[in-house]
Amino acid sequence: MSHAVPEFELFRVEDGDGWKKVSAQQTYADPYIQIERAQYLTPGRSTTPVTWTVAHRKSAVAVAPVLEDGRFVLISQERLPVQRVLWEFPAGQIDEPEGNEHRETIVDTVLRELREESGCELASGGAIEPLGWFLPSQGFTSEHVYLFRASPVCVVSRPEPDGSEHISDVRFVSAEELRRMIAENEITNALTLALYARMSARGMV
Repeated sequence: MSHAVPEFELFRVEDGDGWKKVSAQQTYADPYIQIERAQYLTPGRSTTPVTWTVAHRKSAVAVAPVLEDGRFVLISQERLPVQRVLWEFPAGQIDEPEGNEHRETIVDTVLRELREESGCELASGGAIEPLGWFLPSQGFTSEHVYLFRASPVCVVSRPEPDGSEHISDVRFVSAEELRRMIAENEITNALTLALYARMSARGMV
């Protein structure tokens, strides 16, 4: 099933408005992350370059799925770097080079992650709504995450994560329960907090 691709702003890191990357040397690279030591001229430091270490990763998406009864869909996922199982909204990397992603690929990624991680698809008449983007760790990485709300969705299968992931549970929560989980520090990951904040600011939750 094909879906319309909504218009939304694409995030780009590029020279202009007083910013200029003067030089860069890659110090490490693997299929998932590239580290470089770069020098920049900035709007406030326009004469002497500033040296910084930057991690580059593919950009990503995060989606808040909403069932027809208004409940949100959360997944329980193992996160190896912090050695914890976290309640999150579905999310995943975009299979295009950082800074060169296209709207069609971003939307395809949203729909794929929705199905793979939560077992959900858009219901009849459902749509995905773009909610901008956010920077998960702007002092360390240029990674950016596009935010979406998918409503309404329906459950069509069990989660089918890729081989590097482990999703142990799916949970349907009301807006009140989601708010409680955030207030009581049961939800601690940036992408879920950012999505909640954006939806709250727009009166969606």
